[in-house]
Amino acid sequence: MKVIVGKYGYYDYASVLESNIFCLKFEGKNNLFKYFREVSNSEVKSSIFSSKTIDNILIQPSEPLNWDFPKTFLMVEFKEAISLLPESELNGFVEIPISVAVIINVSRKSIPIDLFRITPLKFALYGNPHNGIICHYWKSEFYFNPFTPKIFETCLLEIGLQNQSSSLIKLTKLVFDFAYIQIFFNESLAKASSKVKIQSESYCETEFVKPIEIDNFQQSLDLIPTKFLSSSKFVMLNGL
Repeated sequence: MKVIVGKYGYYDYASVLESNIFCLKFEGKNNLFKYFREVSNSEVKSSIFSSKTIDNILIQPSEPLNWDFPKTFLMVEFKEAISLLPESELNGFVEIPISVAVIINVSRKSIPIDLFRITPLKFALYGNPHNGIICHYWKSEFYFNPFTPKIFETCLLEIGLQNQSSSLIKLTKLVFDFAYIQIFFNESLAKASSKVKIQSESYCETEFVKPIEIDNFQQSLDLIPTKFLSSSKFVMLNGL
């Protein structure tokens, strides 16, 4: 039996779940399941897991992690620089990449079995070559109004910018630690929120926060374990 996947959320178990971008297949026998995943223009992945049954399957937006590159820093470069007046605030939106998580539900337990990314994986160095940070790289417009990003590929990130300095700041990029991102989703939209506090041209704090207006939204299962008392802030010390 084949089920068409065109939204985020729960699906009844089927041997094939297929969208216009990816195809997921399950073969079950003797308490074992073999899982296949194929993404457009990508290699096929397969794995085996033990389970008596699968109640349903959750397709959710998740952190843009790549297991071959487990770093959790994301550099967002703006297509046009943003000039912030001294002691001013600005709210806007950008598009950031996400991964797709495949989660099976068995006896009221949620078990992630796969995580894959559809958008191309690019890298950038923040800082100098000796002690800089290698980041996932993404380039986006800065929008003043919310929009619906591409399903299964990108997430709407709201950014609250605060220039706390007494200088005019020209902002070209931001670096976030997406290990702390809180993604919420409905059937067609994934969204997250962040705060950015700028104190000078060489000092800036970025932080993911819980989005507002999340009625009828579900929070994605967190797939990156973080320490309960660790700080979610990332400090940019190498320019904006």
